[in-house]
Amino acid sequence: MLLLIILRLLPLDEQTLAGETYFTGVYQGKVLFIQNPYDPTASQFCIKELYINGRKKSFNPRVSAISVDFDKVDLYAPVTIKIIHKDSCDPIILNPDAIFFHSTFNFKEIILTDSSLSWKAVGDKPGAQYVVERYEGGIWDEVMTLEAKGVYAGTDYEYTPNLEEGANKYRIKYIFPDSKYLYSRELDYHFYPEPVTFYPKSTNHMLKFSRNTSFKIYDPEDKMVLEGVGTQVDVRRLWKGEYIIYFDGKDPGSFIKE
Repeated sequence: MLLLIILRLLPLDEQTLAGETYFTGVYQGKVLFIQNPYDPTASQFCIKELYINGRKKSFNPRVSAISVDFDKVDLYAPVTIKIIHKDSCDPIILNPDAIFFHSTFNFKEIILTDSSLSWKAVGDKPGAQYVVERYEGGIWDEVMTLEAKGVYAGTDYEYTPNLEEGANKYRIKYIFPDSKYLYSRELDYHFYPEPVTFYPKSTNHMLKFSRNTSFKIYDPEDKMVLEGVGTQVDVRRLWKGEYIIYFDGKDPGSFIKE
């Protein structure tokens, strides 16, 4: 279950007398209201700045209740609210159910490496689905759909991502049997791979690669005869002769099929 968490930090600076408060939860399509206490002694309201998922949010600082509409946040996406305020007061969420997700499902562990996106979840339900999404060109694209195993106590899942050189961003969407959905946190991975090596240079059976990679094999007439993703490839069905192999669209090499 994603819980509503309140964290109070120490003052940022003794001269500014500022504090930070964080609220985390899940956006459920509702407007959130935050109480903005008034200090009659200083003739000031409490809240100075407001951030939603790291983006600064504009608001009227001279009102007792600030409304947050979560503009540009996807439905059922995780949200983190950061509030900069006077150290002498505490902002309060007036309707916590707006970001409190009542569900026993939860992503427990998500790991993104250069060869694997793996995750574990608890509260899995039969009939649910996982959708792996990749951020590219300013939009989230679905790259894989996987049926949930329905193991309530928790189980593992894995996807082999096709990473591009540079920055990569992924997230996982869990679709409940009733079509509601919940997003995982976003995962960033900066991928600067070493060139792929392979062996042997002459074989009648298997080529093995130094890491997981996409590959394409071309015959002497420049016709593609094999392609795939993995750490090795079976070349037994190829005719004898010399072939060119490309990894991730580059790093070409040659081998002889015996």
